[in-house]
Order: sequence, then C-alpha cells, then structure tokens
Amino acid sequence: MATSRLLHAQLFFAGFLLTATACTDSPPGMVIDPYLEAIEADYIIFGLRSYLTRNGIREAIVEADTALIFQDSTVVFLRGHVRLTAYNEELGTEKAVVTSDRGRLDTDTNELFAEGNAVLVIQADGRRIESYELRYIPDANRIQSDSATVMYDGDTTMEGTSFTSDLDFTDVVILNGRTRGGAIRF
Repeated sequence: MATSRLLHAQLFFAGFLLTATACTDSPPGMVIDPYLEAIEADYIIFGLRSYLTRNGIREAIVEADTALIFQDSTVVFLRGHVRLTAYNEELGTEKAVVTSDRGRLDTDTNELFAEGNAVLVIQADGRRIESYELRYIPDANRIQSDSATVMYDGDTTMEGTSFTSDLDFTDVVILNGRTRGGAIRF
C-alpha cells in the first residue's frame, strides 16, 4: 500500500513538473512568409475581386490573387493571376477577357495595365491577341499595346509591333502587321 502511495506521489510530481514546464514555454510566434514581410504596402488583399462601374453600370470585373494597396496612391498593384472581364453595358454579357501575370489598376480612372503574358480574348468571335502588355482604357473606349503583338483569328495569324482597338472590337489595328495563313477579318 505504501508502495502504491509512493508511486502515485511520484506520478503526480512528474505530471506537475511537465505541466509547470509546459506553462513556462512561450507560445510559438506567427510564421510570416519572408516575401510578404518585405512588402511595404499599407494593405495586402488576397483574392481581390473589384467591380469597375461607370454611372452605376458595371463595365468590368478585375480579379487578382494578390493586391498591394498604398495609402498615398490611387494605383493598386496586382500580383499572381490577373483577370479583367469586360461587359457589354446594354446586354450585361461578357465581351472580352484579359489575363496576365501582374498588373496595375488605377482606381480613379478604372484603367488596367496588364503585364507579363497578357492575353485578350474577344468573346464574340474568339479572336485572341497576345502581347507582353495590354492597357485597358475605358474613358477613351480603347484597349492597346505598345509591345510586339500576335493576333490569332481562326487559321490566320497576324504579327505586328503594337495594336489598338475600340472596346467593341470593330476597329482593331495591328501596326506593321504581317499575316500568315488565310485572310483576316476586322
């Protein structure tokens, strides 16, 4: 019986020591990705989805994996997969989609500068325009690129030094364009 009490006392004391030791350990600190810790943005948004409107009518939706916001700027820096979906104001249907690796969104003008593997797909006819960068400028009713551009239209490919188009995509101009394949329509 005395041995049993001694064993219980020893177990109790061992449990007490373990509990006391555990209480003195500090809790683990937060683990922060060094890349994120180095960013000096005032706000970081993960999974951004922003509706661009004019006079209360939705013109486009901008989505990005990460958005960096600085209090002293109207520009939002977009990282990861960037996507702009432009809509027909009258019908509410998609008219074009722009994707890129990163971008900059001006919150005053709703202009988007898409950079890195920028691709424009025109929903009405499936034309695809690829460039290093694309600039969506809604106030001027224009989308353009100042970089080398390739447009795919069915079996036809047109390469040029830059391009510009209205946002209805009825007036697409590829500067210094060279065509491969069949005839190209505009």
